[in-house]
Amino acid sequence: MYLGGLNSVEFTVENVNDYHLVGRMFQGQADAKEIEDYFFEAKDFAIGGTIDGELTILHYNDTTLAKKEIKLFIGVLLNNSADTLDLPVGYTLVKVPAQQTIRATILANNAVIPGPETIEARLKEKAEETGLTTQAFTIEKYISEKEMVIDMPVKN
Repeated sequence: MYLGGLNSVEFTVENVNDYHLVGRMFQGQADAKEIEDYFFEAKDFAIGGTIDGELTILHYNDTTLAKKEIKLFIGVLLNNSADTLDLPVGYTLVKVPAQQTIRATILANNAVIPGPETIEARLKEKAEETGLTTQAFTIEKYISEKEMVIDMPVKN
């Protein structure tokens, strides 16, 4: 099976209008089964049209976590207002205020993309080059099997 190589990673500064996500919070070991369960549940909601949006993981860079522990919000980035949305059982709404973001657009099969540390380091470099200060998390949007967008919102 051919997965397709890494075509490109483009780093840009983009204007955005806050992020509204619905999903589940996870904090625990990086290899916990709940991560996979939450991911595929959110993917089903997004692909099935139950929730109008994109499969997304908000990855917190929390320095207070124990070794090998991670903190994630796994769910769907809403395409429309959350005002009329009936949340699935166990889901919460998270609003991330942001007007600008440093964005990495990755065109490659999701199985062969560069590691998160590499992408995050390049996002921070782009922020420094442009004189911007980023928030302490990334927002990973799974657009398709061959496209992923990672945003690191800028502090207001």
